[in-house]
Amino acid sequence: MLLFILLYLVVAVVDQFLVTSTVDIRELPLGHYIPMGMVDPNVGVLVLLYRPVMAIPTIAVTIRRLHDVGKSGWWCLLWVLPVPVVGWLYLVPLLCRPSSD
Repeated sequence: MLLFILLYLVVAVVDQFLVTSTVDIRELPLGHYIPMGMVDPNVGVLVLLYRPVMAIPTIAVTIRRLHDVGKSGWWCLLWVLPVPVVGWLYLVPLLCRPSSD
């Protein structure tokens, strides 16, 4: 997660200062359901491309960590279902638990 956050910050800074075009997340298909659209709806193109590229490794690491704590990998759907932020409140402490034998 530290690598994800650091890379995201680098991409966001580069996007903010070097790329002038922005996209309104709310105008995308199903854009009203994207959690970041509620916080900051105008994002640059680089940030918009970074998110789906990093989604695959993030899901893979989450599934691996869930298996370490003795849960099914399907629990990673809490990142997006049923309501993204509410699922995070359960998933983040679950991922912080010590590994089971």
